[in-house]
Amino acid sequence: MNGRCRAGKGVLTRSADSYSMEVAYLNKLYDEGYDCAQCVVFAMKDRIDVDNFDKLMRSVSCLGMGLLEGSACGAVLAAYVIIGLKYGNDKPDFSAKGLALIKKEQFMADLRKKYGRGISCPELMGLDIRKEEDNLIAQRDNVYTEFCPGLCLDVISALEKVL
Repeated sequence: MNGRCRAGKGVLTRSADSYSMEVAYLNKLYDEGYDCAQCVVFAMKDRIDVDNFDKLMRSVSCLGMGLLEGSACGAVLAAYVIIGLKYGNDKPDFSAKGLALIKKEQFMADLRKKYGRGISCPELMGLDIRKEEDNLIAQRDNVYTEFCPGLCLDVISALEKVL
């Protein structure tokens, strides 16, 4: 994916200079070939404690573009993975599970301010890219190179608030 974000109104609350630097950073990741889920994980690299970051990146590689089929947004799913890594449980533990779910809901409450309730690519984009006509519209209107990177920045911003 080779594209440029269009800085726009979002849930980001950073200064214009900081936002511009993050847009440039995210565009660099997209230019290198990372997808939306991987961009979110990569951007959070210093905020999470994981033994093998390369394996984590591989583990989210099929989440991009709505699970590669226009389904649940890969950036949102990657945020859920990050929240689970930070707050989730690896043994039966209702309090850890509860905290992870609370953090997930806090993340989603922030994201819903701009995008509403849905987390699928069609709900977020307003296009169902599984349909040839909508996919062509998405390509023509630079949805993959403008909207999706901007959404990733909003996901990262909302995620940073709960970590």
